[in-house]
Amino acid sequence: MELGRTIKYYRIKHNMTQAELADGICSIPHLSKIENSIYNANFGTAALLLERLGINIEEEYAQHSEIKHTLDAFIEAIQFADEEKATEYYELLLDKETVIPRTNYRNMYHLYMMRYHLMNGHLTLAFKDWSIVDKNRSNLDPVEELSAELFYGIYLVELGRLKEAKQLLLSIKNAEHSSHYLFTREIAFILSHCYTELNQPEKAIIYAKEALYLFKQEDNYIRTAQSQMLLGINYTQLNMLEESQRVFKVLLRNSRLFGQQSLYFQATYNYGILLKKNGEYEASHDCFLQCTQFYEPSSKNYLYARLADVEVLFLLNVDKTRIRDILIEIIEQSVSQSHERLELQARYYMYRLESSEQLYHFIETELLPHLEQLESHAELLPYARELALWYQQNGHYEKANEYLQKYSSITTIKDLSMV
Repeated sequence: MELGRTIKYYRIKHNMTQAELADGICSIPHLSKIENSIYNANFGTAALLLERLGINIEEEYAQHSEIKHTLDAFIEAIQFADEEKATEYYELLLDKETVIPRTNYRNMYHLYMMRYHLMNGHLTLAFKDWSIVDKNRSNLDPVEELSAELFYGIYLVELGRLKEAKQLLLSIKNAEHSSHYLFTREIAFILSHCYTELNQPEKAIIYAKEALYLFKQEDNYIRTAQSQMLLGINYTQLNMLEESQRVFKVLLRNSRLFGQQSLYFQATYNYGILLKKNGEYEASHDCFLQCTQFYEPSSKNYLYARLADVEVLFLLNVDKTRIRDILIEIIEQSVSQSHERLELQARYYMYRLESSEQLYHFIETELLPHLEQLESHAELLPYARELALWYQQNGHYEKANEYLQKYSSITTIKDLSMV
């Protein structure tokens, strides 16, 4: 416990001057140095100062001990992806929010509040805690500094700033304290996530295997499953379909047996992508249908599943009215939730459904410019090829070559996955 900070906090709260508090206990300069952590107050002096402020030092120590215990449990729950316990400890820590700033746990508190919000997809709240940490960077110890860098890297991945995130994470991996077990496993996992989004499956698999090994060593079952998910996604991307199927069958079985619904349906969605790639359209449709029945209609995962199912329904040649109704739903929900990419891709399928010549103008002026802003350019490829073919069929060979050459460096098409 930082007694100096505690004494200063309560003195200011009671509107007392240093002279009033120090009178008969210690000199004013001595109190000033205690409050500013230049001197460490001995127990007797600190007890007298706090007693004058109406504070029992033993109770104060007990409160600080309780905060440390709760914070340690909160950190462990986050590291093991135990969402229920993490939320329980999060609420307990919020009740102590006025006490924490005067303890030496304040930096770790804000760091793991940030990590908690990232875990739950609350980016605005995560950035709020990051801002507090960033203002106090000069006061962070080496482990806190690496934690700050790592969590900011995760934040960048969630924002889609993938290349920036990758460089930051690689620099952390080479840092002096990165061999600390926490950093090794977390950096490997987030790098795999990052390379997955960047459509670099070979590198993603290397880091996913490293994360998988480390998480298994500590019996971290949820993070082990999440690492396996990354492996399955990237095996699918590389057309290593047998390996991918083996991974997803294990994931589906284990997540079902252990009642991990969120993991189960995430695996179900990605298994649906694998089945679609394998030409098993009916089975793929069944996977996406299960997902849409599980996810909330306003959620991004629901819209991902709906959109993936639309592509399969096209391949199954189902009734156009059925597909149109789904697309209208996706467009309306995407607009209301500000999911521009999903809205544009749904509009693309709507133009295809109507066999409209406006499709190619839409690809060229709206869809491709939007996808070019993303750092994973693999999603551009099918649309660019389609546009180039249309120009070629209409005798505009120079325009067709322009699009083919522009995206010639992109070698594989990437499906939207749930990571």
